[in-house]
Amino acid sequence: MAKEIIINAEKDQTRIAIVEDGTLAEFYIEDPEHERTIGNIYLARVCRVMPSIQAAFVDIGQQQDAFLHFSDIAPSLPLQLKFLADPQPSVRKLAAEIEQHHQSLARRRHPRPHRADKSEASDEDETTEAAESSRRRRLDARLRGRRRSAQRRLQRKTSAETTTTEAEAAPHTDVSPETLLKRDQPLLVKIIKEPISSKGSRVSTDISLAGRFLVLVPFANYVAVSKKITSYKERRRLRALARSLLPEGFGVIVRTVAEGQTAKALDTDLRLLLEKWERIEKKLAEHPKPPVLLHEDVNMVSSVIRDLFSEDCTRILVDNPRLHRNIRSYVQAVAPHKVEVVQLYRGKEHIFKATGIAEQVAQAFESRVDLPSGGYLYIEHTEAMHVIDVNSGRAGRGLSQEENSLRVNLEAARVIAQQVRVRDLGGIIVIDFIDLKDEKNKKKVYDELKKEFRKDRAVTKILPMSDFGLVQITRQRLRPSLTTTFDKMAERLAREKILPPAPSQPTPEALLEAMERWLQAYRHAGGRRNVTLRVHPFTAAYLTRRVPTYPTRWLLKHLVRVRLESDPNQPPLSFRFEDPATGEDLTERFAIFQNGQHPEKIPA
Repeated sequence: MAKEIIINAEKDQTRIAIVEDGTLAEFYIEDPEHERTIGNIYLARVCRVMPSIQAAFVDIGQQQDAFLHFSDIAPSLPLQLKFLADPQPSVRKLAAEIEQHHQSLARRRHPRPHRADKSEASDEDETTEAAESSRRRRLDARLRGRRRSAQRRLQRKTSAETTTTEAEAAPHTDVSPETLLKRDQPLLVKIIKEPISSKGSRVSTDISLAGRFLVLVPFANYVAVSKKITSYKERRRLRALARSLLPEGFGVIVRTVAEGQTAKALDTDLRLLLEKWERIEKKLAEHPKPPVLLHEDVNMVSSVIRDLFSEDCTRILVDNPRLHRNIRSYVQAVAPHKVEVVQLYRGKEHIFKATGIAEQVAQAFESRVDLPSGGYLYIEHTEAMHVIDVNSGRAGRGLSQEENSLRVNLEAARVIAQQVRVRDLGGIIVIDFIDLKDEKNKKKVYDELKKEFRKDRAVTKILPMSDFGLVQITRQRLRPSLTTTFDKMAERLAREKILPPAPSQPTPEALLEAMERWLQAYRHAGGRRNVTLRVHPFTAAYLTRRVPTYPTRWLLKHLVRVRLESDPNQPPLSFRFEDPATGEDLTERFAIFQNGQHPEKIPA
């Protein structure tokens, strides 16, 4: 799969498009009002502790207090509080306590089995040597089978890049959070979810610093490897390499892109992360008054390049010379053999229009999305969820109802997965598919959705289709969706001439004016003296409600006899002129007169 990263950098806004095989897959926008804050580390102040909702609210300097759920409190919180109380805070000073703390937690989670008492030991001694040997062989065979099963499960697992769950890496402490957290207490937190609507940021005390190949975890002592690296030998090599480089008092997570990297590359990345943490410790040594920002994570462009730039990336196209130099320098440092994929766009046409994704970008901000077969989707946002309605439209002529419904639903499933990724829709998503009777067809639609959502980096859960044709999806939400944050984006694209301006809403007066211009063009071209005007019944009633009627006025003014015909299939506020003899549609033939061009002459 060919992947491209297209970056449009304006004075007040930066837009990043991820294109996979020519189709827009992801789209990000950053401006001064909507800067990326995920990963920022703060020295916060505890405002309220509310055991009734298992959460606390902390002040990090934003408009709303941040939300800290008790499940987001790391087991190393007692060590972090001791770290903050030190006049010269240093993780390395606490290395011995960190090791002891995690060992006690591990023993609590995996207690050693009790030794057999003497009577059991004596009974064991009475077993024959043959029986003991047979038992050991059976046990060895069982263990080998379990290892093989575990390796197969590991290879099949393609979960998102979360290398280890919190429970696996560091189980929670038995001390209740409400006894540790006190009002006005300083606390070290990291933003894990940006503010959405009237809700504040969500934070965690599980502090980490993300790099290109590694994630540094202070107050930990473990080494974890991304589950996406399935080779047992490579996992063992990376684990041993990371363990040899890691200083005391820190844990580390090896990211997927580290597969095949040398010790020098990992060591360089680790040193950069340790320098960032040392800067945090220096700021804390100055005893700042909370809330204060200790570490600002990279901006949106750097985050996308760090997380999405990989071997399958064929081009990074940038239209800003300064940003092009920065990205090229970064790629030169981490992947010198891929530096040529970073290119500077010098064309006069807008970069999105030149790469053929302008219309796809604009479509991400429209509520209606057309399907290639003629159907369409409506994507709406409510306070609680996103709702998607699938409609067949004019699709499926000549097919049975079940075949047509299945065809449109399968096509809609592919487009929905793409639109959800592009718009970054999160939370609860409900899709109303066209009703299907056959259970096998319902399963086909469900399987198609699951297959398409495997491309999504966000954690997603999909439930099977219900009897009402509804599919429920929950998708990880880290930031507000594009459609709610940048609802005027389509208008801005039109102003920048990336797209033509949207047509104004038609009115009866505008419709009459268009008909007048058409008749002028038709008369000037010397056409026949009579035409047929096909309109919706409502429009026909409007044209004949006065005396004299509009067809009569046109006859007196343009000397063209217009025969009015009502057609329920004709959309309201639209019209269609036809040749009464042949039935030929003449509407578009003379529409060019509206653009100031002279209509072509036709024989009388």
